[in-house]
Amino acid sequence: MRRHLVALAQANGGLVSRTQALGVVRRHVLDDALNDRLLRLVFPKVYVLADVHVDRQLMRRAALVYLPSAAVSHLDGLDVWRLCPALDPTIHLTASREHSAVFSPRITLHRRTGFRTEPPAVVERDGLRVVRLERALIDSWTLLPAAERRGPLITAIRDRRTTAERLTAALDETPRVRGAAEIRRLIAAVAGGCHSELELWGHDHVFSDRRLPPSCRQHAVRVASRTMYLDRYFPVERVAVELDGAAWHGEAAQRERDLRRDAALAAIGILVVRFSHRRLMSDPRAVVEELCAILASRRETAVGM
Repeated sequence: MRRHLVALAQANGGLVSRTQALGVVRRHVLDDALNDRLLRLVFPKVYVLADVHVDRQLMRRAALVYLPSAAVSHLDGLDVWRLCPALDPTIHLTASREHSAVFSPRITLHRRTGFRTEPPAVVERDGLRVVRLERALIDSWTLLPAAERRGPLITAIRDRRTTAERLTAALDETPRVRGAAEIRRLIAAVAGGCHSELELWGHDHVFSDRRLPPSCRQHAVRVASRTMYLDRYFPVERVAVELDGAAWHGEAAQRERDLRRDAALAAIGILVVRFSHRRLMSDPRAVVEELCAILASRRETAVGM
């Protein structure tokens, strides 16, 4: 009879619940398998075969077996959506506010009024019930370290995995969430073309300076058969400002690509000005002054022509 128990667990990826087990074997067979350490307990009444490697993905599956009316959410939701590795040792799940207590220190259960494990609130991804991407982003905001909060949202919009409208709608569902005002500002900035932390910093500390004329973010320019996107573009002066990341643009191959790109833009009359990560972050005032001088020179040249 024990082989039936093992076969059932193997068919479920190494997991079996007590209810499932007692559907194929008698109680004493299950108890003997536990005593002989053929199975081990991962959550109350949820077991895993002893020779199966227990990683976070398996723990999530086990948690959903333990709580069939819950879904993976928050930090674990971000991880399932491949936006940020889960940093908390516990598994984050969301269930209805009416859900009973959870008797496991390995699970952090969040309760939401009217929550149901069905679309559109919940979808299936990697074999797991998981909250939709927008919900995971909003709910995880205050759980992430302050320095890492904006990255997942920036990536999700930049890579077109969601939209500003869908994120705003998710935020409207929980308007009292801590940090809501900051989240709204970030959504607007990323939707407006700030596609990296460096661009956001430049927007807040450089390009908002009143001495600078209006400019466009992520401006599309057609060069031959290619479409290039400029970090910042001053259309009157035909000046593109590129913000070079701390590491990526320091690589020789990337630097060569940058030079070719700048030359192609110069051929159609666009001057490219580059500011390094270090320069932009350490001396924004000097960057603004230099940029003002370049733009003034371009305007004078245009008049002289």
